[in-house]
Amino acid sequence: MARKLTILYGSQSGTAQDLAEQIWRESKMYHFRGNVLPMDEYDVSELIGERFVVCVCSTYGQGEEPDNMKRFWKFLLRKSLPADSLRAVHFGVLGLGDSRYPKFNYVAKKLHKRLLQLGGGALLPVGLCDDQHDLGYGAVFLPWINQLWTELGKIAPLPAGLHRLSESPREYRWHVVTTDHHADRSRNIGFDLYAELKMPNGFRTMVRENRRTTAPDHFQDVRLITFEKSPSVSWSPGDVLYVRPHNSPESVDGLFEIFYDHGIALHRDTSVEVKAIDSEMPVPCILQKPLPLSIIAEQYWDLTAIPRARAFTILAKKCDNELEREKLLEFASIEGQEELFSYANRPRRTILEVLQDFPHATKCLSLEAMFELFQPIKPRAFSIASAAASSTIQILVAIIEYKTKLSVPRRGLCSHWLKQLKPGDVIGAWVRKSTFQLPADKKTPLVMIGPGTGLAPFLGVLQERELSETPTAGPLVLFFGCRSSTADFHCEADLKRMEQHGMLKLFCAFSRDQPDKVYVQHLIRREGVLLKKLLIELGGWVLVSGSSKNMPEAVKEALAEAIGDAGYVEEMIKTNRYQEETWA
Repeated sequence: MARKLTILYGSQSGTAQDLAEQIWRESKMYHFRGNVLPMDEYDVSELIGERFVVCVCSTYGQGEEPDNMKRFWKFLLRKSLPADSLRAVHFGVLGLGDSRYPKFNYVAKKLHKRLLQLGGGALLPVGLCDDQHDLGYGAVFLPWINQLWTELGKIAPLPAGLHRLSESPREYRWHVVTTDHHADRSRNIGFDLYAELKMPNGFRTMVRENRRTTAPDHFQDVRLITFEKSPSVSWSPGDVLYVRPHNSPESVDGLFEIFYDHGIALHRDTSVEVKAIDSEMPVPCILQKPLPLSIIAEQYWDLTAIPRARAFTILAKKCDNELEREKLLEFASIEGQEELFSYANRPRRTILEVLQDFPHATKCLSLEAMFELFQPIKPRAFSIASAAASSTIQILVAIIEYKTKLSVPRRGLCSHWLKQLKPGDVIGAWVRKSTFQLPADKKTPLVMIGPGTGLAPFLGVLQERELSETPTAGPLVLFFGCRSSTADFHCEADLKRMEQHGMLKLFCAFSRDQPDKVYVQHLIRREGVLLKKLLIELGGWVLVSGSSKNMPEAVKEALAEAIGDAGYVEEMIKTNRYQEETWA
């Protein structure tokens, strides 16, 4: 019988796809064949004929499945499917989630349960990766994948004469199309690798304004960025805008300096063509034409990513220095994950800095290896801060910059790219539904809690109400928090105008404007009478948006105290009347 292992993924931002592809690579070491595909690109009717299947899926928001898994999941939910449909299938499910959310890894759990209901046999317990774990997803993923190979080995041992390979084969090969060190680099200015990529709800948009909303001397730079609205694009309050950033010129320069310093004969204007070695792992569509390395470095490889364990395995493969190789293999091992966390995750060390730290391994890198070493740049999502009825689409962005023990400050790839955008610049973007689900009845009261840039989705809700002029709409209440009324009161004029017009009841917590710090949870506790009326008597909803660190739990506790009924808050959560959209 053919050694076939089918690997399917449901991925929203690309991380589940990364891990699925890593499983595919390792499967080659055990001589398995089989595709690695998004679930919705797989003919789910063929599932009944599979023997081994691995599913990797993420969960986001209120327990929703990724967009490229929806059709697959809908098919599995058919009541007409016999209970023994998958009796011949051995499966494994790996989930990616965040334990800060109430429905942690909900998609993986329900997929595992449904496959069992249809008669499938679980190779091993569902793997529940947690983004909050100190060691990241690797804390669960690495032991889980090792157990997967062990269990598969029991059911499908290697045939006589075959042995486990020491490393996975490359999936891409390349050849130089042209090398012109004196080429006119201006020809690549404005080139967009993703311009021809057809995305659902995708569009091109021009920057109209990029305005700082914090005081010039405030420690944090926050931007309200306004784009032209595309006539073909619509959205609802709370929906999100996705963009895909570019690396900074400094990062791209740093990569080519590393190439030069380590004797790697790769130049900015070296134009390369990437080809698949194995049809099971096709070349991404955006790389299916000759491209200069400068474009790949700027728009495809994430040069600021913190490398995962696999990156150190790749670096170790051809390393000719025993000390470096030993350290790299330690970082790649399950036992070395604490060391890896201290070296890479805690100080937020980038892949470029790792290459500088391991010069012997770096000088041995081939271009094929780099396509495995560098993670693709993942899209970022921002809550839309404007109404669909307006002529613009806006996002509120905190520019990320902080210090670690490393000498160079850490900078957010996407936020700094957005910061540099100027009026007239054109970017690609797309819109998708929010995890927030607003009540269908406009008379339902809404209590919105959005400190800092958590304000963004509520600006869209408020603008929508202001433009619609619905006289019978229910009351809107906003609890907003920031450090100072004069430093970071985002969109102050808009909020005060809406308050003066009577469409909004506004409560502001300025934490540093008085000796004792005041946060949104303090104001919530004070407004028990109002909140009881809105939530208990009138059946209102609560929406919470902002940092996931301490705020969501503090808000939940404060609300329970304010209305005097923790059980009622829990009931609101179960019935989706209490929703959170938070981020690290």
